[in-house]
Amino acid sequence: MNDKKWVVYLVRCSDHTLYCGISNNLNRRLQAHNAGNGARYTRSRRPVQLAGASPEMTKSEALKLEHRIKRFPANQKLQVLTQAENPAAVLKKDLTALGKAIQALEKRLDKLIAALESGEQHEFTGKSNPKSVKVNVAKKAAKAAA
Repeated sequence: MNDKKWVVYLVRCSDHTLYCGISNNLNRRLQAHNAGNGARYTRSRRPVQLAGASPEMTKSEALKLEHRIKRFPANQKLQVLTQAENPAAVLKKDLTALGKAIQALEKRLDKLIAALESGEQHEFTGKSNPKSVKVNVAKKAAKAAA
């Protein structure tokens, strides 16, 4: 049995609202919506047209994505569904954010190392204040130059 046959879909109703659902047979589900046998929400808003669909996934993955999409405002739902279609773009965005966080940590670490090498007493309480380290290092550099 192939578990990866579920899709998440968005349909645009006749009143221009969006409905999100999951199905393991998208064509049959769209016919049901348009026949009035689909979800209660779409019965009075026929006809519906497919606005977008995800790639095939497991039922669990589809339910999770549907829940995530339903939490967004209507103008962002299609974008979230599109991101699900392109996991490489989501991964790239996450890796970029992670890279920036690592760079920020490297800078803080460099400042702390410089402060320790200059003989500055720094109490490590779990919360370091890079601004105070920078100010103290600058003061010591000014004294050494004078």
